[in-house]
Amino acid sequence: MGPTRRGGSRIVTLGLALVLLLGSALANPGIAVSLCDTPPDIVPVADLSPGDMATGWTVVEGTDPVSFDVEILGVLPDGIAPGVDFILVQVSGDVIDETGGIAFGFSGSPVYIGGELVGSVSYGFFGADQTFGGVTPAESMVKLFDYPDGTAALGATATRQATFANRVRLSDTLRTQAARTADASVSEIPTTAEPLRVPVAVSGLNRRGFKRFSKTLRLAGLDVTPFRAGAASVGPLATDPIEPGDAVAGAMSVGDLTFAGIGTATAVCGDEVLAFGHPFFWDGPAGEFPMAMYGANVVTVVPDPSQIFGAFKIANLTDLHGIIDQDRLTGIRGIEGVEPSSVPVTSVVTNPDVATIRSGETTIFRQEIGAFPLVPDLAAFHLLLNEDVIFDRIGDGSVVLNWEAEGVGPDGEPFTLVRPNMFFSEWDASYESIFEMYAFLWMLSENEFGDVQFSNVDMDASITQEHLVTEITRVESASSLQPALRERRRLRVFPGDTIELQVFLLPEGAVEEDVVQLFVRVPPKRRGGDLTVSGGGENRCLFCFFFGEGDDNGADTFADLVADLEDAPRNNDLVAELRIGRKRVSSSFRADAVIVGRERIEIDVV
Repeated sequence: MGPTRRGGSRIVTLGLALVLLLGSALANPGIAVSLCDTPPDIVPVADLSPGDMATGWTVVEGTDPVSFDVEILGVLPDGIAPGVDFILVQVSGDVIDETGGIAFGFSGSPVYIGGELVGSVSYGFFGADQTFGGVTPAESMVKLFDYPDGTAALGATATRQATFANRVRLSDTLRTQAARTADASVSEIPTTAEPLRVPVAVSGLNRRGFKRFSKTLRLAGLDVTPFRAGAASVGPLATDPIEPGDAVAGAMSVGDLTFAGIGTATAVCGDEVLAFGHPFFWDGPAGEFPMAMYGANVVTVVPDPSQIFGAFKIANLTDLHGIIDQDRLTGIRGIEGVEPSSVPVTSVVTNPDVATIRSGETTIFRQEIGAFPLVPDLAAFHLLLNEDVIFDRIGDGSVVLNWEAEGVGPDGEPFTLVRPNMFFSEWDASYESIFEMYAFLWMLSENEFGDVQFSNVDMDASITQEHLVTEITRVESASSLQPALRERRRLRVFPGDTIELQVFLLPEGAVEEDVVQLFVRVPPKRRGGDLTVSGGGENRCLFCFFFGEGDDNGADTFADLVADLEDAPRNNDLVAELRIGRKRVSSSFRADAVIVGRERIEIDVV
């Protein structure tokens, strides 16, 4: 007995997205998980014998599952984990001839004998014959039906990718038995199985953006296979439930930047759906911001003739079905009919060069993967893809960006961070404009005071090929000891003195300099230091926090951190900063262009 079919899939539209977003912008309370009164009939591992024939189901094109043959080669007791056996199989049939073997995305493909569920195809042997694979036993998977609500508690504090955690090394006994059953030599039987990689759909990014986003996934510790896919959207919950053998997706985000892992549904009981047969992130309960569960339409399976890297499915998301509330050793569990919590990310980008404008939207469901925050990356790459579309080129230019992030801080109080700034790049204006927002969102996410929940991130940007930049050409200084304004490398001052500065700025393309006057007060009873005149972004290290330097900007509270980030010098600020000992005194002027350049003057306090 294989999976049954229902009506065709319905591609969701953006029409009702705002309704869902407004209704679920903050975390949902715990949900009521329906009891599994009629679990599927299963085949206990003890009843399996080498040579038993079974039938597997998966989708290789469209939404309809197709069957393939599965031969049981043997069982490795406790092969996956203590109490979780590993079933070694070999697959065949027209479908397998077409795909070249077990592909990434087969994870969860149900296997039946006589209408009873054996388990799911979830493991593969890489760099070996891809017709060999591993099945996660149904008797271990169905225990997930009885797990409690996974949204009532926060998830784990660290992530371990399943591929590294669950390698299965076949015993010599099993390999000998498998060789006998498969009528092959022992050397033809592979030795080490791993959970099939999850193919990850990513939409909206051009080649450059996709390459850099893929690198971000690797930095997050995710051993996945990303591919470029079509965008999905938030829409009404699907009325036709997911069935065994269907393609299923766990979505971190949809919209302009869709980010979702593709697999196969194994078993259904009531509103509960089991899939994958191995972990996605293996962080247990999903917490207050679970992944969204979507259906998927498989475009094709990309084969791997080399039998080294692995074939993989390419699929687009279809309907929203619910949430994924458990991510465990033997699979993930979805709940039909539950609207996921979400964080809307919006952007309006204009390009005055060609008079174009675009409003973009990405809906983030999962705010973090273990200890890795997702909102900073997804918001930053959302902005990048929208700017790339509107700029319609990759190259030099200027960006004026205003963005706002709202949420709930560690103290349970709402917060708002509003940040305007300007950016200029000689090489890649859109890409270089995303870093400050990314860094600030990361600092909020990883602050030392406690957990943060974002409720929205909104951006307004203008990108132009015009060079909105001005350069510091020279600085004249004066004090009561040296009252004449002139260029100096060293300036003598009294304690408590006032330093007068005259800064000359040359806008790009101009022939006449602009002059800005600044005054800096010298602290009393101090000796020796230096004064730096620069653009507001010249002295900043946005990524020092990655190495433990400058964490939280020395803020004493989360509210102070938000205020410090809002008040941080902008790239279009002309800043004169005097450093004497640990004391810092500054004066600034806000220009209408990015300020570049840097001048330093040694200060002698006499």
